[in-house]
Amino acid sequence: MTTTLFDNSRVSELRLQQAALPWRRRTANFRVAVAIAVIVPPVIVGLLWFLTSIPKPILMLVIYLPLQLIASAIAAWSQRGTKAVLDSAIIVCAIGATIFSFVILISVLWSIVSNGVHALSWAFLFQNNVYISPSTPLGYGGVGNAILGTIMVVVIASLFAVPLGIATAVYITEVRGKAVPYVRFLVQAMSGVPSVVAGLFILTVFILTGVLQSSGFAAGLAYAILMLPTVARTAEEVLKLIPDDLRTGALALGSTRARVVMKVVLPAAKTGLITAAILGIARVVGETAPLLLTALSNDQTVLNPFNQPITALPAYIFSNVAQPYPDAVTRAWGAALVLVILVAILFTITRVLTAKRVRR
Repeated sequence: MTTTLFDNSRVSELRLQQAALPWRRRTANFRVAVAIAVIVPPVIVGLLWFLTSIPKPILMLVIYLPLQLIASAIAAWSQRGTKAVLDSAIIVCAIGATIFSFVILISVLWSIVSNGVHALSWAFLFQNNVYISPSTPLGYGGVGNAILGTIMVVVIASLFAVPLGIATAVYITEVRGKAVPYVRFLVQAMSGVPSVVAGLFILTVFILTGVLQSSGFAAGLAYAILMLPTVARTAEEVLKLIPDDLRTGALALGSTRARVVMKVVLPAAKTGLITAAILGIARVVGETAPLLLTALSNDQTVLNPFNQPITALPAYIFSNVAQPYPDAVTRAWGAALVLVILVAILFTITRVLTAKRVRR
């Protein structure tokens, strides 16, 4: 057995060495092949765009995407062999799907902003629709009652869905009782329930039987049914990310299982649980079918969500967008823009709060 001695005189030399990173090396031929694969398909499609009358969606999906796949496959095959062809196809499809999603998102936002900004005013944001008809000019009436109704319905749904969803996730990940497979199956089944079914359930079980009236509280219960599986599944994944060392360490110090969950696991997962609640709210805030069956509509500003119908933004949009009057349609676009702004404000506040807690 031989012993290798390290030469201390080479320490300074070794410190000057740089990582080779051979996977980042790019030859001139490789760069040229990639440039050709990137430039040629857009040039061909650009010529067809201006010289022919082919519909633009067909031009992008039927001509550009296959051309880009073929060009990328040829470039990959010429430089790295047949094994790189599939990699090039995956890269092209991934980049194409990302760009397509981004374009769709920008298109939707631009449509909402460009059509809804004409309705925005202080009167539109704070007035209700008493004595307002679909043909009334834009200077009168607004979504003040619908904004308040949306906030009340979402708050009621959150009061039911968030605690139940987090408790369900704790049972699945921490308690791990015998009913875990059945609970997980029920949560997954509930995540596929259409929104109209949730509204019909509240309508038949509570409203038609006389237990509840058509109100914001009934709509909140319908929203809670839709919100619960999203919160539960997201919270379950968040709790799974908590290291088991935290649990075993707390148990080793003599803590009970309940105290470990309340004092160690849940505080460690606080940011993720807030995100789960926000995702649940985002899941239901734009649903219309449950509102039409449970909350109905009301042109007045309602402060009590228990004893009379109430209007929320999705129902307000639904009732105005199908009207034959341009001002009513513009009101619907304006309400859609307000709904988007409310969701954006909610997400921004959540990100700010969670960022501060992470820094602490």
